[in-house]
Amino acid sequence: MSNTFKMPEKKAVIFWPVGTGDSSTLVVKPGKTIMQIDLRHLEKAENPEEPEWPIIDHLVKSLPRREGKPYLSVFVLTHPDKDHIQGFEELLTKVTIGELWHTPKIFRARNDQEALSKDAKAFRKEVNRRREAILKNPSNIKSGDRIRIIGYDDILADDKYKELPPDCKSHPGELVTVLDGENLESDFHAFIHAPFKDDQEKDKNSTSLSLNICLKQATQFANFIFFGDRAYDTILRIFDTTENSNPSNKKHLEWDVMLSAHHCSKAAMYVREEGKEDYVLKQDIMDYFEKYARKNSGFIVSSSHSNFTSDSGDNPPHSKARMQYSKIVSAGHFVCTHEFPTKVSPEPIVFTVDEKGLSFLDKREKSTSLSSIKEGVVAARGRAEPPKTQTTFGLD
Repeated sequence: MSNTFKMPEKKAVIFWPVGTGDSSTLVVKPGKTIMQIDLRHLEKAENPEEPEWPIIDHLVKSLPRREGKPYLSVFVLTHPDKDHIQGFEELLTKVTIGELWHTPKIFRARNDQEALSKDAKAFRKEVNRRREAILKNPSNIKSGDRIRIIGYDDILADDKYKELPPDCKSHPGELVTVLDGENLESDFHAFIHAPFKDDQEKDKNSTSLSLNICLKQATQFANFIFFGDRAYDTILRIFDTTENSNPSNKKHLEWDVMLSAHHCSKAAMYVREEGKEDYVLKQDIMDYFEKYARKNSGFIVSSSHSNFTSDSGDNPPHSKARMQYSKIVSAGHFVCTHEFPTKVSPEPIVFTVDEKGLSFLDKREKSTSLSSIKEGVVAARGRAEPPKTQTTFGLD
């Protein structure tokens, strides 16, 4: 699909139709600071007859420019699966990326390294280049060389990583307000939920970076929560851990928009229990999701094709997951990237944040503003200020 796209002139989060895979763009400061979480650029998307969008092409055209080249402040890799990093090698040649965020998983286990896709290997190579540049001059890290390693891992005690400055490392329970060297506390913060220390030996999905990102405008704000490809047990742990840490951290579980885990896989809420053949719904996680949706329910986005399956497995996207998510949000608040506004001609799903709160231009309705329609309304208001207190956890 080669439709035109213009980057919003307000703070925004954009979910792109890229098939069953993740590509989310955050406009933190319009025309200046853009964050990209994961990437899936399909070669076939260059064909205008295909429904997938060529995200790299659109980023190159719409990103702010620095020294004549498109500039992306931060690229965040939740985990190194192909459908989260596809096209990175091309992106790196066309766009200046100020800072890379990633978990230690990119460095671990030789078997994992051999199985990485070419784009994941290109990401790892670029991270290593930046690491070497930082260690040569740790007191003067430049845009284009910055990294942020997120999570606990024994590998970080190795000589190659232990000398990295503290500003290059973050952990569960911490707030991040600095993007590519600029403190944006009045506009943005990201609360890190995971990975935990004992995630390090697990499969790639279970080590996914999980964040609650807050975009702020004056006294208003909206929260966007990302779980990567995590499944039930590790998502439940995020909620349990945060509820049992500093009480003020509960605010960082609240969400206005949730990107459904693993492209709407039913593994987020269904488990095959010991001694049973069928998958069992775990109501506790659905209760958590519903409990922490902000006023008037939230929006749940499925970054996937529209071919929801009813098969016995948990492969995404799954109709049982869709059904459970739809139960906890208002009608029309479950949105699939390949159904919006239609299956034939999908377009990016865009949420904006301004002085009135969160808005969603629902092109499925004859409306130009979320505040003027009943179907698909979110009034993202409440506390005068977003949460600021932090407590580090995840060591155990």
